Amino acid sequence: MKPFVIACTLALLAPSQLLAQTTPFDMSRERPATPAQPAPSPAPGQPPAQVPAQAQPPAAAPEARPQQPATQPAPFQVSPGAPTRPAPQPTRPTPATPTAPPQAEAKPRVQTASDTDASRRYILPFGKLSLSGEADRRTWTIYVTPEQASAATAITIGYQNSIVVAPEASTFSVELNGSVIGQVPVASADAVSDLVLPLPAGALQAGANVVRLATQQRHRTDCSIQSTYDLWTNIDPSRTYLTFNAPVGNGFSSIDDIPAVGLDATGATTIDIIAPALTNPSRSNMLLRLAQALALRVQMPNQTVAFHATMPTAPVAGTLTVLVGTQLEIEGLIPALPAGTAVGPTVTFAPAAMPGLSTLVVTGPTAEALRQAVETLASPLDTAPGTSRTTFSTKAWNTPDAPILVGETRMPLSQLGITTSEFSGRRFRTEFMLGVPADFYASAYGDAVILLDAGYAASVLPGSRIDVYVNGNIATTTPLSTAGGGILSHLPITVTLRHFVPGVNRISIEAVLLTEDDDACATGTPAQTTPRFALFDTTEFHMPDFARIDSSPSLAATSSTGQPYRRAEQPTALYLDRLDPETLSAAATLVGRLAVAAGNPLALETVASPAALGDRNALIVGTMSQLPPPLLTQMQIGAAPANWGTHHAGGPANGDSGTLFEEWRHKVSGGSWLGQGSRLEAWLKSDLDLSMDSLRFLPGEEENFSPADDVSFMIAQGRSPSGAGTWTLATGPTPASLQTGMSAMVQEARWNGIEGRITTFEEATGNVAMVPVHDLHLNPTQPFSIANWRLIAANWLSTNILFFAVMFIAGFALLGIITTLMLRLLGRSR
Repeated sequence: MKPFVIACTLALLAPSQLLAQTTPFDMSRERPATPAQPAPSPAPGQPPAQVPAQAQPPAAAPEARPQQPATQPAPFQVSPGAPTRPAPQPTRPTPATPTAPPQAEAKPRVQTASDTDASRRYILPFGKLSLSGEADRRTWTIYVTPEQASAATAITIGYQNSIVVAPEASTFSVELNGSVIGQVPVASADAVSDLVLPLPAGALQAGANVVRLATQQRHRTDCSIQSTYDLWTNIDPSRTYLTFNAPVGNGFSSIDDIPAVGLDATGATTIDIIAPALTNPSRSNMLLRLAQALALRVQMPNQTVAFHATMPTAPVAGTLTVLVGTQLEIEGLIPALPAGTAVGPTVTFAPAAMPGLSTLVVTGPTAEALRQAVETLASPLDTAPGTSRTTFSTKAWNTPDAPILVGETRMPLSQLGITTSEFSGRRFRTEFMLGVPADFYASAYGDAVILLDAGYAASVLPGSRIDVYVNGNIATTTPLSTAGGGILSHLPITVTLRHFVPGVNRISIEAVLLTEDDDACATGTPAQTTPRFALFDTTEFHMPDFARIDSSPSLAATSSTGQPYRRAEQPTALYLDRLDPETLSAAATLVGRLAVAAGNPLALETVASPAALGDRNALIVGTMSQLPPPLLTQMQIGAAPANWGTHHAGGPANGDSGTLFEEWRHKVSGGSWLGQGSRLEAWLKSDLDLSMDSLRFLPGEEENFSPADDVSFMIAQGRSPSGAGTWTLATGPTPASLQTGMSAMVQEARWNGIEGRITTFEEATGNVAMVPVHDLHLNPTQPFSIANWRLIAANWLSTNILFFAVMFIAGFALLGIITTLMLRLLGRSR
């Protein structure tokens, strides 16, 4: 009987114990409590985007899946993340299509336009994109052809978030042309998940379309300001694309379709130019002008140009294939030439040998007709003399375009893409783009003003602040010292112009908000939803008048605006040390990027030898070993080491004790003439914000620079022999490293970091280094005016403090001498 009673007691207690059992909280990735069921079909009128993305249980994740046909679009649902990338599924009943055999699954293969790439279009213009903090967004513009707009069925976003993001209080949204396509919880900490959202009819339009990705993220347990830096959602460019129900991804029919060339799975764009007469010197100018015209029409942030003599064997996503040559030269390279090529200049798309690939054919019966065909693409892009640009084109990676401020301007944030926003978190951040011209000369004086319209709640404590960053550098901090909340109406926030550079500048406004609730941070409380801060789009940015004068050498002005090659009285001289595909590709990539920065094609004249450069502006592309020593001496570049480009160990070669000794001497002394007194230099920098360069009485002399052996590419700028022109050199140890280095440097993330007089690149590490300018030359760009020269003098004296101090003392001494003499001559004698 006793065992029977014990058994009955345990049976009665077991259910209550099971119900009372709870799962302890941990910081591990969230997993569903029960195996995930297939997503139900959406009800009519209900967008499937509202279905949250859940992670599949490990047992349900397939090891591999058969390759699906390329013509089948992505599913109209939110597909969960899995360790392997799911193949596209059909969106509607289709006839049975054969799939790859099971044994083929284990062999990875490159997707080509003949299968998947023709039915999808990658859309992320970044090599990597991270939406960070409690609120973040990215907006850019993509172009699609009419066929792609009508065939688009879904948009797929591959993303993964930080493990500390709380999915119940965090959202990820996708907008297209101002309409929300989908909004789901941020719940993909295990692996990259594919968020597949169906596109309503008419969501895409032929031409420009604005895409916006935005996140609202909250931390699981921490309520500190520091914890907001642990919140991120990374977007995978190889899994972010549009899906079509037909193979129209690489099909083009007119010149207007060129901007729709798109991107590859890494966010890069390539312009492949097939020119059978590539090594003909008489074609160099024409080919480079064609490269500039195509670069301006494509205008993607990470684009390169590559020359070939033969057609590619397989199409690649994000590649514009161009066939250029006379009719006889290109005959037989594609199945059939367009009609009319034997009559006159022809520029049109024609089918290539690969199915689904369209090739832009630029041809004519003669060399003159070929030149006219190139001008069909290039001449509409030329700007009339005296035309001023009003914006920098940034819409391909940041919409809207950045306006150019050429003087005193007041501009509301509503014109810069900022909308009125309410925020309930702890660290609010938003940013916008502004441009300044190439002759901007105000980096040592002057302040802009942000006239802030904002409000903060009574719960915000004193000690909160508003920070403003310019190009990633803190520019100013304004405390919110009033308790009980407040409305800020055109509150002036001074922003130093020190961190502004010619070209595009990124300005960020960040509000750091402290509250008692965050100090308590009670566990288990719901996320705060009551707004604490509001930023109104009536906030204005006030740019004052600034000095305008051209300075050289300045790689920053060249890379951002094309200065001084954008406008010239005579064509820019271009010297290539050889006409091989690698060197010509590097030159075309460089001039294409400069054309995009300038906003119009550059006028070039290819010269046969360095002696023909003269004293005009020039571009030089070639390997250093093939360049004449006098040219390198003029550029103040020393001889490269014998093993240049071959050593990648991150330090000096074995046995190079002299180099090692110099490096240690530089580390110990800080590279200063003060030697052991380098602490004084550090004190001047930290406490007085002064450098030794600013304490020089006269500008310093440039020293010859020799690249280290681990440098694989270098771009340098100097002056012509008489100083009338500016020379820019792009060089590497070999033609292959020259092309590779140039392709790496023109990527948007690196191109904006080119500055000083020399910028170097290490292929092995990806490091970019800069050699500053010591001897700066100023060239007037504006008609003479006292106001402008007063501002120029203010900036120059601010960068040459010792000269200003001597001049100030000398002025007082002179005043004293004159006063003494006048008193002796005019005063009464005793």
